[in-house]
Amino acid sequence: MIAIIIACKTHFNGSNMALRRLLLVTLLTLLPIGLLAAAEQTVQLRDGAFVKLFFFEPHHESSQELAPPPLAIFIAGGSNNEFMAKAQFWLGKEFVDRGWAIAVPISPDGERFSEGQDSALPQLIEQLYASHTLQDSKPLLVGMSSGGSEAMAIAFLNPSAFRGVVATPGRIKADVSLEEMNSLPFYIRIGERDDFRWNRMLEPMSQKLLSAGALVDAEIVEDARHVFQLDWESLEAWLENLE
Repeated sequence: MIAIIIACKTHFNGSNMALRRLLLVTLLTLLPIGLLAAAEQTVQLRDGAFVKLFFFEPHHESSQELAPPPLAIFIAGGSNNEFMAKAQFWLGKEFVDRGWAIAVPISPDGERFSEGQDSALPQLIEQLYASHTLQDSKPLLVGMSSGGSEAMAIAFLNPSAFRGVVATPGRIKADVSLEEMNSLPFYIRIGERDDFRWNRMLEPMSQKLLSAGALVDAEIVEDARHVFQLDWESLEAWLENLE
């Protein structure tokens, strides 16, 4: 398993260009070759546009009939392009290894899935359930860094459409106004030594979610930076309580 300590951000400017180049080189160096192979799927939207995604499901040695896996949507950080999706999929692979099917949509032209009047994501999810054998339950949203922030932003648009949100890390912009969250569960972890000091936002962010009616499990990860390995014992206990 790889451990990446270089941080992912949505936007880079002037002084951060060197960091961006270093990030890309580091990810390419550390990325296991096996993660570069993906089950690709192209989905046509109602407006005629096409969106590419990677789809992974658990592999079972036994030929016996097994229960369909639950679905998680993994939102990559950075520009959410194909390279970043593959580079960060070590987190998605950990979900697959634990019985989840994972879809990784590639954002066209770097546009966020939470933006636009007619988001592509609901259409992607609808087609995933139509084309794969999946558990009859709402999808889980998963993301790291700016992908975790985007996963939360997507959930804010329609909380009743999702099973929960895992953001490791993620943040809410200060000017965001939250509607009723309908008891949507959030699992948020931020490193104690976060490179962008998101750890300072955890308490007010948690209170904002709680005030909007969300269920929040949020903690600081001791001695961790912006990207870190998850405590799966903690996360699996949280996942087991999802409806």
